[in-house]
Amino acid sequence: METDAFALLGLPRRAALTADEVRLAFQQAAAACHPDAAGDEGDRAARTRRFQELNEAARRLVPVASRLRHLVALESPEVVVARAAVMDEALVGLFTKVGAAVGAAGEWVRRRQAASTFLARAGLAGREMRVQEGLEAAGGALRAAREALEEALVAADAARARGVAQGAVLGPLGQRAAFLEKWQAQVEAAWGAVFAAS
Repeated sequence: METDAFALLGLPRRAALTADEVRLAFQQAAAACHPDAAGDEGDRAARTRRFQELNEAARRLVPVASRLRHLVALESPEVVVARAAVMDEALVGLFTKVGAAVGAAGEWVRRRQAASTFLARAGLAGREMRVQEGLEAAGGALRAAREALEEALVAADAARARGVAQGAVLGPLGQRAAFLEKWQAQVEAAWGAVFAAS
């Protein structure tokens, strides 16, 4: 059986935890066993192991997708989470929006980097605005999808509190979270590339 990352950090087993809650729990737990406070080498080694365990627990619980996989493994090991994720219509639409915005940003960056004269760069200004608007729209759609996911996680926690098994529900929510986390990283990278090229 896998180590309970929630218990290591003194957190309740909940699908809906914020990254800040996990980080705060890590900081509090880590402060009590930090290797720098060791009295001797044996104590330092034990504290280092414990500190690494806490760090791994936090790393597992901060990303929503990872947290949900861990929660399913702990509470519903009989549930097999599908490897191939299924995208519903809303996710397909979001994928299309994010892909278009990131692709347009990449194309603009390539053109901007190739523009060697002031006139060529000035000619790209209008396109830059459209690229930024596309990235803003994709970011807004991602925020809305993450808020909907958070509501679903709160509902799953409420059902779990009433004794309703949620393993089969949390698996697909974890897959949805993985998509959203990946696409958020892509949008952030596209913004960084646009700003760097500006």
